Amino acid sequence: MSQDLYDDMLRSFPPQKALLDFEDVPFFGSLPELFRSMRQTLGMDVEFIRAGGKLPDLMARCFTVKVENGKSPGCLVLLPQKKRKNCPLSPSAQDSFLTSLCFLLGEAYRWQQTFRKFQEELASEVPVPDGDLTDSPFNDTLFNIIKEGTRILNCNAASFYSLDTKDNSLRLRSCWGLPEERLLLPPRSLHDSPGDLEAILGQAVLLSAESLCKAWGAPEDFASAVCVPVMSPMSILGTLWFFADRPRHFSEKDVRLMEIITGRLAAELERAALLRELVALRSAKVSA
Repeated sequence: MSQDLYDDMLRSFPPQKALLDFEDVPFFGSLPELFRSMRQTLGMDVEFIRAGGKLPDLMARCFTVKVENGKSPGCLVLLPQKKRKNCPLSPSAQDSFLTSLCFLLGEAYRWQQTFRKFQEELASEVPVPDGDLTDSPFNDTLFNIIKEGTRILNCNAASFYSLDTKDNSLRLRSCWGLPEERLLLPPRSLHDSPGDLEAILGQAVLLSAESLCKAWGAPEDFASAVCVPVMSPMSILGTLWFFADRPRHFSEKDVRLMEIITGRLAAELERAALLRELVALRSAKVSA
């Protein structure tokens, strides 16, 4: 099948995204439990609305989570009290509490972003380059490839694992649609990851049911998943997982699209590795 059929798909990958929007904002995975505790103990009904979302109630009080350059990943919304127990905190104390929580979430967001960039740079051991050697930051490009690929395939989440051949482990380097706390998890053993191992051998692993996902060691709990290899002509770079929240049979066209996506991902990783060598050569010339 000619790759020309997918030109429109290939053109949908943006070079970079300058501003935050609804779909670029990471999840704060621990917030639901925190809000549940606040509702039970303080009677405060709070929600986190990601950037671009709609307010659930026009009478709600909003508290913005602020990050650098005036951007915001979202806001905390305090819903009006109805038939719930009264909050022991005064309105001013509630405002102070939620303002402090917004500050903590802003710090957590900045920390998540920094850690994500660190992990993605490690995917090809690329330092952040100085000067104008690249038009688009490597970590943003890597993230956008995974994000746009997930949307093209109508999946709900994706994760890229780089292969460490020294200890045969798989380290999560970038993800979309998942809490970014996942980046803190220890590496997965290739020996205990049959789906990744099969993909590394050159075959896409199509898992159309939750039971198959568990049997093949899918790293996330979804109703269906696919694992595809990320490789260059010279080496195996890792695996890319796509996840869907419903049972799904992936078609041959889906697999072809995944091959294009992983090819773009591998090309970006190799480009970044070459960029690293260029930076090293330039530094050597300057020092000489």
